Amino acid sequence: MKTGFAKIPVQRSFCDGCSTKIGQELLKIANITNVRLYPTDALVIFNFKRANEVSDALNTLTALGFPPQGEKIRQTPLSITCAC
Repeated sequence: MKTGFAKIPVQRSFCDGCSTKIGQELLKIANITNVRLYPTDALVIFNFKRANEVSDALNTLTALGFPPQGEKIRQTPLSITCAC
């Protein structure tokens, strides 16, 4: 089965600690591989097999406090408490 490629710019940059947490959480989603994080560019890149995995990743990023650019959020996420 072919894999897709997702390139998701998020609304704010993140530090190395946040980067580690984001990577760990994304890798928990089935069939997401090759997670690459670019903290200063606020960019998350990964491979996936099915479109619903991208949706799961977007939900995870939002829950962690790093929603994709253009997404409006109603509450301030509290999952990551970081000074970055």
